[in-house]
Amino acid sequence: MSDRNPNGWEPKNMGNWQAMFEQPRRDGQPPGQSAPPPPAQDDAPGEDDRAPDFTDYRPWIVQRVRSRPALMLELRRYEPRSGLWQGWAMPYHGLYAVEYVGARMLSLDFGARQFVIEGRGLDALARHIQQGTVETVLEYAPQVWAAQPVGAMVAAIKEVRAQDATLR
Repeated sequence: MSDRNPNGWEPKNMGNWQAMFEQPRRDGQPPGQSAPPPPAQDDAPGEDDRAPDFTDYRPWIVQRVRSRPALMLELRRYEPRSGLWQGWAMPYHGLYAVEYVGARMLSLDFGARQFVIEGRGLDALARHIQQGTVETVLEYAPQVWAAQPVGAMVAAIKEVRAQDATLR
């Protein structure tokens, strides 16, 4: 009995069928070794891109590259008595609620900690925080920025602790 069917269907000659299971390789590499992956693109912004600009006040710093989501939300305020920045870095996954009153007040609820942000033009900040694109929120300090900002401004960042419900 023959393997070939004279009246039946025959598959086309597939050539080297093992080649479709091999990894592509560059010339000069021995078989069985795959080509190295392409170099990773360094599209993440550097530290200088995320640092606050002390010449022009920006109330918040928005993440430029969306390939990786922002993991932490940093809140910074200037302490005039010590001359140092005070700040908090809170994880976005711990943000339970974003509440706002018009464009002048914003409340961020992180469970045991709550932050109240006061200022003007905060409706855009609320939208960016809800999208998870804000990396840093900066409180305006006249000791740092001499010129009064024209547009949006964060006038105060206050921490409210749940156990004692006091503003700090």
